[in-house]
Amino acid sequence: MEKNKHQYVELFEKIYQDVVLKEKHPMDSLKMLFEEFLNYIMKKEREEYLKVNPHDKGNGYYQRTLSLSFTQLNLRIPRVRLGGSWRPSLLPPAWKRANKEYENMLLAFLVNGYRVTQIKKALNSLGISFSKDALENVIDLIKEKLDAFKTQKLPSKWLAVFIDAYHTRMKTEKGTVKEISIYIAVGIDLAGYKHILGYWVHEGKESKSLWIEVLQNLITRGVTHVLMFLTDDFPGLTSVIKNMFPNSDHQLCFVHLRINLRHRLPKNLYSQVSRLLNRLKMAEDQEEGTALMEEIVNIVREHSTDWAKAISKKVYNYTAFLKYPSGIRRHIYTTNVVEGINSGLEKMRLELGGYFPSKDSLEANIFIQMVNLEDTWMRKPMPRVVENRYEINQMFNARYEVFNDDV
Repeated sequence: MEKNKHQYVELFEKIYQDVVLKEKHPMDSLKMLFEEFLNYIMKKEREEYLKVNPHDKGNGYYQRTLSLSFTQLNLRIPRVRLGGSWRPSLLPPAWKRANKEYENMLLAFLVNGYRVTQIKKALNSLGISFSKDALENVIDLIKEKLDAFKTQKLPSKWLAVFIDAYHTRMKTEKGTVKEISIYIAVGIDLAGYKHILGYWVHEGKESKSLWIEVLQNLITRGVTHVLMFLTDDFPGLTSVIKNMFPNSDHQLCFVHLRINLRHRLPKNLYSQVSRLLNRLKMAEDQEEGTALMEEIVNIVREHSTDWAKAISKKVYNYTAFLKYPSGIRRHIYTTNVVEGINSGLEKMRLELGGYFPSKDSLEANIFIQMVNLEDTWMRKPMPRVVENRYEINQMFNARYEVFNDDV
């Protein structure tokens, strides 16, 4: 591609207006933005070609998908009548999948929006002119979509809500790198679909007051009836959830319990505990699970009486999942669904040099995670939840004494 072939100063300004006015769901924004971006450039490129080749004519469009690692784009490829004389220079050959450099060029507009030099380098490598003003419009778009996502109303009724805090580092506006906590909430609705309910970025370490803020935000946005919350064992959190959602169960992450036991117990004691944990996961009901947890507490007491006492107070919270249909239990005893998002953020953090260079870049990364997951999750509900939906609804009705058809 010839360098500086076209000027794209107004490109993202137009896309910004088009995308915002369409008022799409925030989860569609990233995919749609890239489609708009490429479709618009290819159309303009054909216009430029026809200006200097008046003997040729436009010949409509054809559809093509372009697979990227994070989504699949549906593109409208412009044609000319003299087919072999021209093709969009931004479009990879039909036989070639978009490579990492191509994806990086697209993602640079969002993920690396804070690094002007990186964007300029990515664009120049592909022969596209750079416009800082246009880039700022893209960032404004992402901010607007994220703001809409963070404030959107939520359904009141949920089977389960998973919340986990991810700890990382971010460069502040003052130029210092600080520890931050990111709280991410994922919900499973009564039909079996997973949704990202929200995220909250705070400087400093995880705290009880921030947990209260997160839960209050969910309440303010409409979440009122939840069968179960799943979290890590943060001090004081059980009482917070009990006060704010008195009818909800609170399941502590079973996987975190296993990890803590493995790390802290001597090998001979942990081998005994591990066998009991395996039996507990397959227990018939909560009564059997409680008995197994008490055996675990007795083994832990051989190593630490204080730790055993602390675990004994949370036996109910480690076995709450056993109250639910056996078919869905493997989905509701761990916070792994949220930690999958965290692992994606961690990978991006490492690729960016060990910390997020700004809040804008962090939120762009979260945005990409949300788009990827929502696109996958909304294709179909969780089969095991669907299979047990009648029993789940019966539990919900009994818990909240509602019998509406939309439950």
